[in-house]
Amino acid sequence: MIPLKELEELAKKSVSKKRFKHIINVCEQAESLGKHYHEDIYQCRLAALLHDMTKELKFESQLQMILKSDIMASDIILKSTPLYHAVTGYIYAKDELGITDINVLNAVRYHTTGRAGMSKLEKIIYIADAISMDRKYKEVARFRELSFVDLDICLLEIIRHTIRYLVKDNCLIPADTLNCYNELIVNLGEIRC
Repeated sequence: MIPLKELEELAKKSVSKKRFKHIINVCEQAESLGKHYHEDIYQCRLAALLHDMTKELKFESQLQMILKSDIMASDIILKSTPLYHAVTGYIYAKDELGITDINVLNAVRYHTTGRAGMSKLEKIIYIADAISMDRKYKEVARFRELSFVDLDICLLEIIRHTIRYLVKDNCLIPADTLNCYNELIVNLGEIRC
């Protein structure tokens, strides 16, 4: 097990002060959600510390990491540079830090897109990133409240918000995001058409 304090120091050296503050905010949010939903706190903090570790690497460097890895990144991911860091964070955690816990690795990899079949840890990291205390968008207070009521309903609301944002800004929508949305709609019985 990698000591969290050691990883926190590595994160502090690897990213800007603003990004590091965000990472710590996500850690705190993930820990709170982890306690509430009886998830392993070490895993919550570990995944949260790792989730943006490669965010500030140059896009060219991140693309090279992705292309050299054995990860099959979709064309949508390869054409959407803001999504690179989730994949490169997974690669870095696995290859450079020796993290083998697939649940933690997947929480890092899917914290920007979501996916069908997310574990509770993956949902916690996705939500914690979206609602961390440094986030200031209009709906964030409602999402923070909802996160302690029902993880799946909160995840669905955040995914809906994300899809609206992506459509409004003419961004590509990853298949994983759509699959996550579709699964949540089916599982929550919210299909209307």
